[in-house]
Parts: sequence; C-alpha cells; structure tokens
Amino acid sequence: MDVEKVIEETFGELVKGKTISQDTVIKDLGLDSLDLVESLMKLEEKLNIEFSDDEMLSFHTVRDVYTSINKKLNK
Repeated sequence: MDVEKVIEETFGELVKGKTISQDTVIKDLGLDSLDLVESLMKLEEKLNIEFSDDEMLSFHTVRDVYTSINKKLNK
C-alpha cells in the first residue's frame, strides 16, 4: 500500500485543486479543526491504525502524518 498516496487522496477529498506533498503545511490547506479530525479518522480507518489525541494536535505538515503512520505500520 502506498501510504503517501492514501494521505494525499484523503486530504485531497477536502481541498480539491490544491497540490499536496509531504512538505505541505496542514494549516495552509485551509482545513478547520473538524475537517482535520475527519481526515485523520479516515486515515485511521483506511490504514487500520489509531492516532492519539496528542498526536493529532502535533501534526504540522503532511510529513508529520506520514512519519507517524509509517512508524505505526512498521511496528
């Protein structure tokens, strides 16, 4: 499974027309806190993982999300 593609698709569902890369700052996507939580919950479901509340609050870039997911999948 291509984790990066899943992340891009998940965020892309809410921010159509914006390019999303690992360097994208989540705040720059224009998502409100509910949109962000919904996106992260979709990722949890798609990838069968779970983020803690503290983790969710610590994500600043798409790379942060990607790194966290990879750590969880490679345990």
